[in-house]
Amino acid sequence: MVTKVLLATPAHEVRDHLGHIFAESDGFELAAAVSDGAGVLTALDRQPDIEIVVVDEAADDGHGHAVARSVGLATPLTGIVMVVDAHGPAEMSRAMGAAMEVGARSVIARNAGLEEVLTRLEAVASWSAMARASIAAERNGGRSGQVVAIAGAKGGVGTSVLSLLLARAGRTNDTLLVDLDLGAGDLTAYTGVRTRRSVVDLAAVEGEVTGRMLRETTYEVPGGLRLLPAPAEGERAEAMTPAAVRSIVSALRFESGLAVIDVGAHLDEPRATALEFADRVLLVTTPDLPSLRAARRSLAQWDRLAVRRPATVELVLNRRTPRDEVTPALVERIVERPIAFTVPDGGTAFAGAVNTATLLETPTPVHTAVAEVGVAAIQPQAAAAREGTPDGPTEVESLVAGTGRRAGRRPGRRKGADPEAGQATAELPVVILMVLMVVLLCVQGIGWASGLLAARAAAQEGARTVGVLGYYDALGQPRDDVVDQVRDDVREQLPGPYRAAVGDSDIEVSPQEVSVRVTVSTILPGVDLSASSSAAVYREG
Repeated sequence: MVTKVLLATPAHEVRDHLGHIFAESDGFELAAAVSDGAGVLTALDRQPDIEIVVVDEAADDGHGHAVARSVGLATPLTGIVMVVDAHGPAEMSRAMGAAMEVGARSVIARNAGLEEVLTRLEAVASWSAMARASIAAERNGGRSGQVVAIAGAKGGVGTSVLSLLLARAGRTNDTLLVDLDLGAGDLTAYTGVRTRRSVVDLAAVEGEVTGRMLRETTYEVPGGLRLLPAPAEGERAEAMTPAAVRSIVSALRFESGLAVIDVGAHLDEPRATALEFADRVLLVTTPDLPSLRAARRSLAQWDRLAVRRPATVELVLNRRTPRDEVTPALVERIVERPIAFTVPDGGTAFAGAVNTATLLETPTPVHTAVAEVGVAAIQPQAAAAREGTPDGPTEVESLVAGTGRRAGRRPGRRKGADPEAGQATAELPVVILMVLMVVLLCVQGIGWASGLLAARAAAQEGARTVGVLGYYDALGQPRDDVVDQVRDDVREQLPGPYRAAVGDSDIEVSPQEVSVRVTVSTILPGVDLSASSSAAVYREG
């Protein structure tokens, strides 16, 4: 994740110097630059995701420490760094003491280099992240939930289905599924529930969304999930605002262990806010060129609008089959992003589950693949939950473990008593023999191809001799001396292993062409292969 930084300085040289440093950094972004304390507080109100404020001690006519103190009182979880005019260890030490008295976490000199600035900012960013996580965990009863947003490159790529199955693979009774495709959301159809309330009902209480409001607006669906649906009337989507979405995302993070948001395939301000504030963003595409071009356009648009950098978006290739003409390598080359997860095509069984609204009850290979996506998508929170939970494996673990469990294996079998171990031992010699046969056949094929090339070169040399000397004499009779010369030239052209085995009967000479047949030995005793080639005669001279 990129850390947003706010700079408060009246000096253009400081602004230009730090601006160049932030431009060269991949981990920090200069969100805004202001010149006084009032501008700092205004910028923090407009951009609450700013994590570090860099304050020049010369701000507000030399009252930069007062500005830092006001920022610390207004946003105590924001890291503050002072820009000081100090040289040498003694002056820097005194400046650090003065900065700490007003709540700053570190200081940097005006002429500090890139490495020093980034080192100081990384330390402050780590402190701010840990402080925010600690407060969030305390408000959430010891847990800090994760928000995963899933977007589609275009309509029809399976965004809603993958959102539903990813939520299914989350922690039972601790997962919220949000349908933020406000104009065309259909998660209610996939889950088979009827709703009267929707996510739009929370827009009227933006800034005050509580756990009780979420519980009253969500619906229980099979599998221990709770669904916050989209409105049944698409025109109600206009009531949703970016501020309301930001408040809902914050509440989801505090009130659930995992929140999965289906943002659909179109971008507006509310959905852009969800993509910006989500912890993870998955972009779903299918192995076809229109979808891949749409995915590339989406990433470029998010980058232009400062919604999400492409490097922070994970690409999911959905409905993958071995018959696809568009390979994963081509997908990565077109979208210019690596494929994070691949989900296979579900086939008829999956289509039947979709049509009967039984996706949550009917296991298919798609469920297994999405469960594996879920393991990666909810890390590291899921790993911590597994280590501290004595109640056994989660549904994600069960689904993933089920892919490697064979029908004859029973739970609780003693370690080392796998009945398939002997079968694997018995099959090993067969596999080795098959591999050896394939290698020998390849070697034999190379030998035959070498004989064919030698026969072709020899036939061309013989045809050249006939073309130069001529096949008939002045009376129109075949010239025996020419035929003998052709046979000599052919044998001379052949490599040593083939030359001795080629007799006069293997070299056919005529006015139109010369044919040569060579014998190729095989790995089987007494069995030989022949390779023949002909070359046309063209009269020369």
